[in-house]
Amino acid sequence: MLKADHGLAHGAAHRVSLLARQRADTGAAAPSDPASALYVGAKAGLRPLHDALLSEIRALGAFDIAPKKGYLSLRRRKQFAMVQPSTASRIDVGLILPATTPAAGRLEPAAKFSPLFTHRVRITAASDLDDELRGWLAAAYALAG
Repeated sequence: MLKADHGLAHGAAHRVSLLARQRADTGAAAPSDPASALYVGAKAGLRPLHDALLSEIRALGAFDIAPKKGYLSLRRRKQFAMVQPSTASRIDVGLILPATTPAAGRLEPAAKFSPLFTHRVRITAASDLDDELRGWLAAAYALAG
């Protein structure tokens, strides 16, 4: 019904189904902030940087956030990025960019990081949220549209 009547992709329909069943089983409400589970303990200090990063991404337009075990998947019609606190001092951003996008400097190849993404950018400070990163995010966002 979610796929046929509401046009959800298979993965999104499955996620809605899982959340609905969990809520029915436990009586608990779904978590309001999917990132809260990622930024605990030593990684808690990265939360302001995460919020600033998501603010930059939200400026691109509408997208869905699909929480995973250790990261957030960002999706339009297709996944375009992921945000993962990887250490106590760094957030990794995985991107799905055109194959012709060269990996150089801060824009690293993601083959060893995750085979689901083409590139990775390491974010350690607010100064990393610059025009160069915005351009890569915009390209990945547009490609997933």
